[in-house]
Amino acid sequence: MRRSVSRAALLLAVFLVHASAAYELEPVTAPESAADFSLAGLDGKTHQLSKYRGKVVLVSFWASWCAECIYEMPSLQALSDTLRNDGLVILAVNVGEKEPLVRSFAEQNNLTMLILLDSEMDTYKRWPVLGVPTAFLINRRGEVIFSVVGAIEWTERETLSRIRALTSHGH
Repeated sequence: MRRSVSRAALLLAVFLVHASAAYELEPVTAPESAADFSLAGLDGKTHQLSKYRGKVVLVSFWASWCAECIYEMPSLQALSDTLRNDGLVILAVNVGEKEPLVRSFAEQNNLTMLILLDSEMDTYKRWPVLGVPTAFLINRRGEVIFSVVGAIEWTERETLSRIRALTSHGH
């Protein structure tokens, strides 16, 4: 009981902080090719970013101890459910945690999107990540064109519109 009360208080605090901040997808001024990586997934397969060239990819760096990440996960899962068949690939890259903990978190939160493990934080260190959560939206050519630092509501109308425009027009 005590854990659920503290988690609820934590989520409320994050919501209040988040409600006052206006995190949103920010266009990247000079799009560059995304640095390739290869990471194991909770699905038992190894996933290489470059293998998804030709699709729109959202790479989201997160951790289970991160309050904003916990807040954001249901929205990210909803985005995955909404656009999975429209050509969007979400790679939710867990940073610095071991597989059993990440798997338990995913099960407890009904996460079915693709979750990758960056336990040694090698990918995290090579990408321009300023903390968690940080996300990068990559176009079909493999260029990072949007980024966001902090939790956002992925299914908010404007955000969803931007992503749908990419998946439907083949940018």
